Amino acid sequence: MVDHESKGEIMAGIDDRIEESKNWFERFAEKIPGYRGYKQKELRREADKIERVYLAEHLDSCLGRIDELKLDLVNSGNLKIVGEVDVTMRRLRKVRDRIQFADYGYAGLFDTTKVGVQKLDELRMFDQSLESEAAGIRELAAALAVDSPSLGADIKLLDDRIEALDGRFSEREHLISGAGR
Repeated sequence: MVDHESKGEIMAGIDDRIEESKNWFERFAEKIPGYRGYKQKELRREADKIERVYLAEHLDSCLGRIDELKLDLVNSGNLKIVGEVDVTMRRLRKVRDRIQFADYGYAGLFDTTKVGVQKLDELRMFDQSLESEAAGIRELAAALAVDSPSLGADIKLLDDRIEALDGRFSEREHLISGAGR
C-alpha cells in the first residue's frame, strides 16, 4: 500500500511531468491574459484523469485475479460459487469504468454550476482519497483462494467493499454540483 507521503510524491511527480511536457508555444501562450488560468484548469483536469486511470488500473488487476479464481473454481469442479464470483466481477468492472470515465469537471459558459480551480482541486483530492479503498479491494482479491473454507464469506466481503467504493464514488457528483449539501 502507498503511504500518504509517497502518494504525494507520486502526484507531485505527475504535476512536474505535466509542467515539463509544455512546449515553447504553450509557455509563450501562458503570457496571454486569461490563457494561463484556462490552462491551469486544463492541467488540473489532466492530473485528475491520470489519478483515476491509476485507480482503474489497480481495480483492473483485481479483475485479473478474480478471473483466475473463477477458472480455478471451474477446474476444481466447485461450480456453486462461480455465479457469485461472476456477479462480483461485473460490479467491479462497473466501478472501474465509473472511476476511469468519470466527468472531468467541465462546465459550459452558460451552465448554472461553474467548476473552478478550487472544485477541480477538491475533485482530485477526492479521487486520491479512494486509493485506500481500492487498496483494500486489491488485498482482498489477492487473498482469495479456491481451497479456503471461508471463500463464500470472503467473496461477500469483497462484494461489500466494491459496493462501498461505488457508493463513495457517487459522492463525487455532489462535489461538482454542490447538490445534497
